[in-house]
Amino acid sequence: MSSENLSEGFQGLAKGESILTLLESARRFAAFNRAILIRGERGTGKELLARYIHHHSPRRDKPFITINCAAFQKELLSAELYGHERGAFTGADSRRIGRLEQAHGGTLFLDEIGNMPVEFQENILRVIEYQEFERVGGRDKITVDVRFISATNAPLEDMSAEQNFRADLLDRISFASLTMPPLRQRRDEIPALIAFMVQKLQVEIPDLPQKKFQRDSIDQLVDYHWPGNLREFKNVIERLYLGPSGQLISPADLPPEIQGVNEELEVGSFHDRVEGYKRQLILETLVKNDWKQTLSATSLDMSFDSFRHHYRKFKMDDEKKRRRN
Repeated sequence: MSSENLSEGFQGLAKGESILTLLESARRFAAFNRAILIRGERGTGKELLARYIHHHSPRRDKPFITINCAAFQKELLSAELYGHERGAFTGADSRRIGRLEQAHGGTLFLDEIGNMPVEFQENILRVIEYQEFERVGGRDKITVDVRFISATNAPLEDMSAEQNFRADLLDRISFASLTMPPLRQRRDEIPALIAFMVQKLQVEIPDLPQKKFQRDSIDQLVDYHWPGNLREFKNVIERLYLGPSGQLISPADLPPEIQGVNEELEVGSFHDRVEGYKRQLILETLVKNDWKQTLSATSLDMSFDSFRHHYRKFKMDDEKKRRRN
């Protein structure tokens, strides 16, 4: 994606003063070769902001490489970041270049850095500080020139106080700290965001029949609190525009969690209303945490067994399949 296209795409999503101010700060910090920390809930667009910073920096013509720190255990994370020499471990049949070397001259995006194993944090701290490392199974020092941008939805200061995240690493990765606001704080932008995404769909699929959102549909989309933020919003708008037949998208076409969600919690017996709220809370938390059950249980301060009981009771597997079809 070119700098011009990425800038245009992000500007299209920037319909309010909060995001425009954020982009102004991002462009200002992009010029300095310093580490940046991007905070925000899942689905708010942290990687998009990281790419925006890269493409407004002097490194724009160099690689932008990403790694999800939550996806690897310590040993695998070392191999992914640093690469490995032939014979370093079983199955290492040849030398492999890691993400750090791939990012030389450019930017390395450390996504979900709050999930990086504590025992690995001193290791990466030294790499960020000195820009030197060794491949797994190697002895030669390799020097790189890499700018680090990190992202997290975790409260790193609290984790640091509990010794689950190194304070010196937090200092090193956050020369500047930028926060992506959740969509529920940008409700007044939602009508313009709908129009922008529809316009993109029409460009992507020129023969797509023209459709229009009814005013009541837009009102319900504005009122919904979007636990999955822009990622969830984009999926919902695209499914609505590509799915229902007819030229109008009515409130009846909206997903169940958006369609009359407030009314569902305000009618029925006490027991029914409590159960409805429980289901909604479980669903919102799953969406926010990318359907990761262990993380969702932790977010709700529930035991995993209790969470699984509610997960099965409210048929969340069926809901997950429905949303991903």
